[in-house]
Amino acid sequence: MTYSRKNIENPSDRATLEQAEAREIFRSWETTKNNDFVRARLERCERIYGSGARDRVRNYLSQMKVGNLE
Repeated sequence: MTYSRKNIENPSDRATLEQAEAREIFRSWETTKNNDFVRARLERCERIYGSGARDRVRNYLSQMKVGNLE
């Protein structure tokens, strides 16, 4: 078996990490109401979790705002 340095993606881990990131952003936004912080963290998500992460995290944020996700 050969070793590969390529990062093998595990989507279930990524979803859990993105939800945790969304929880952190949402709770921080609730206390500070700082939209610049939210924008910066969403950009950070895009860099860390790959393309489309900003939209996925925003989706989680909107679900939290409605109350469908804690």
